[in-house]
Amino acid sequence: MEPLCQRGRASCGACCGLYNLRDFSRRAVRPLLARRTAALRSTARTPEAYRAVAARLSEGAGQPLFPSVRVCPFLGFLDADETRVGCLAHPLVTGGPDLRDFGAYDARICAAFFCPSHSWVSEDEADIAAAICSGDPYLYGLVVTDVPFLRAALDGIARLTGARVGRRHLCAPRFNHALRRLLALKEELAPGSDGLFGAFAPAPGGMGGGAPDVDVGEAPSPHDAILSRVGADPRSGNDLDRLEEEVRSRLASCAGAFP
Repeated sequence: MEPLCQRGRASCGACCGLYNLRDFSRRAVRPLLARRTAALRSTARTPEAYRAVAARLSEGAGQPLFPSVRVCPFLGFLDADETRVGCLAHPLVTGGPDLRDFGAYDARICAAFFCPSHSWVSEDEADIAAAICSGDPYLYGLVVTDVPFLRAALDGIARLTGARVGRRHLCAPRFNHALRRLLALKEELAPGSDGLFGAFAPAPGGMGGGAPDVDVGEAPSPHDAILSRVGADPRSGNDLDRLEEEVRSRLASCAGAFP
């Protein structure tokens, strides 16, 4: 499978700690990435210089949300339009030297690591997520690291329309927009919701499974299946009535715009 972190025009920095901040909102993350990018752009491509700039950038990062997940100071924007994120110490970015050893991990770990989603997501699901979130690394990372949510969204559309979502359907602008709005629920949840970090929540059997299921009976409706994956639980902090209304509305819009 093609790596999920750099797939087409989509990119993800979740394993580098993109969302592992007390304030991981889009408005907080963007200036942080821009600051790192500017600092590393003017840094000499030497081990000594990268070690020093990593220490300086890490000092102002604050406490991570999950202490066991590191925040790498080398994650930044790969392009001037800020549509891609990636490692600014990678040889393909530096033009030769591999300087990843001076970040949160080392080059060996970075080169060998694949997030759990690589084991669960299908090629079709990954292609759809990458196409819908193209040019938006913030949303793409939230979606592709939560395969149960992505799968529930696509299954919900299939149950309402009688057809599986395929890449060809994304050529329809109205449907493309509607599906993007449905997936964007991930960045609109309450800060403490399990639905934000589905990949970290264990499911029966030990595999990551997303937010706890809501008891909706023997055969959950398409929108209930999505709700169970986005933190529709009284302890989540989400406004459950509003969340249910949004899921129903956005799912219906997807079905109505399905080509």
